[in-house]
Amino acid sequence: MTPQPPDELKRLAARLRTARQLRRLSRLPSEHGDSVSFAVLGDVEPCRFWTLRKLFNQEGVFAEQMEEIQRQPVKFIVQLGDMVEKGEPRRYEDFLRRHARAWRGGKPYLTVIGNHDRSRPNGRSHSTLYRGLFGRANYAFDHAGARFVVLDSSAKRVSAAQLRWLDKVLDTPRRKIVFTHMPPVHLGLWGGVGRLHSLGGFIGGAREFSEIVSRRGVARVYMGHVHAFGVQDHQGVRYVLTGGGGSALFPSGNADRFHHFLTVELTPHGIRERVHSLDGRVFHIPSAPVILPTREHGTFWTALARRARRRVARVCGV
Repeated sequence: MTPQPPDELKRLAARLRTARQLRRLSRLPSEHGDSVSFAVLGDVEPCRFWTLRKLFNQEGVFAEQMEEIQRQPVKFIVQLGDMVEKGEPRRYEDFLRRHARAWRGGKPYLTVIGNHDRSRPNGRSHSTLYRGLFGRANYAFDHAGARFVVLDSSAKRVSAAQLRWLDKVLDTPRRKIVFTHMPPVHLGLWGGVGRLHSLGGFIGGAREFSEIVSRRGVARVYMGHVHAFGVQDHQGVRYVLTGGGGSALFPSGNADRFHHFLTVELTPHGIRERVHSLDGRVFHIPSAPVILPTREHGTFWTALARRARRRVARVCGV
C-alpha cells in the first residue's frame, strides 16, 4: 500500500497542487497567437549538510527572488525542482510554512520535481511524497498558443515510456517549451570532466531526449540542477541552464555561478529572455547561437562492455 502524506502536510500543500494551479492559469485570458510572459526559477534547497551550507549558501535568496518575481509582469512561475534538501515530510512542511508569503502575490506557481525532492537525492529512491503533495511529475498544458511540457528527470534518467509520452505530447503545431530538472548529460554547459561532469546531467535517455525535442521543433528547454547559468544551442534547440534560484553556489566548473531568475516573453515574433540577478542587474540573453562541444558519457552497461573489450584485447595480445 502506498503511504499517504500526513493530513496537515497535505493541507499546507493543497494550494500548490499542480491541477489547482493549472485551473487558475486556465482562467486567465489566453488566445491563440497572443503573447505571454512567465518566470523561471531554478534550484532553491539550501543544502542539508551544515558545513557546506555555511560555506556556500546565502540565506533568504528564494524569498527575496520570489518577492521580485511577484512584482514582474508575468502570468505564471515555473520552479525547476529541488525545493527541499530531501523529500521527507518534515522538510516539505518546513519549506511550505517558512515560505507561505512567497505565494501571496497570486501568480500561478508550477513545480518540477528535482532529485532532492525524491525520498533520497542520490541512489535508489521514489517520488511518492512529491506526487502525493503536488500531483503528476510529467504533465503538459496549453496557454497563449504554446504548449508547455514538464518532464521528470529527477531519477537521473528518462525512461522509454516517458520518451514515448514526450514525443506524443510534442506532436503539435504550437510553439513548444520544455521544463526539466536535470540537463541531458552530453551538453557542455557546465564544467568538470568524466565522472565529475556526469553528475550534472541525466544519462539514461539523454540522446533520445535531444533527438525528440530537435525533431519536434522545441523552442526552449529550461533546466536546473547545476547551480549556475548557461546557454547552449544543440541540434537546433536552445537549452537554458538556470539553477540559481537560491541553492548553494557550489564550485562546478561553470564561471557563471550567481543567484538569478528568468523572465521569458513569448510573442508572435519570437522569444525574449531576461536574466534578473540577485544584486539587481538585468540583462537580455542574446539570440545569437551558442555552440559548445558535447560530452560523451555511457551508461553502466556501455562502460561494462568497454572494460570487457579492453580485457579481451589484453588477453588476445591485441
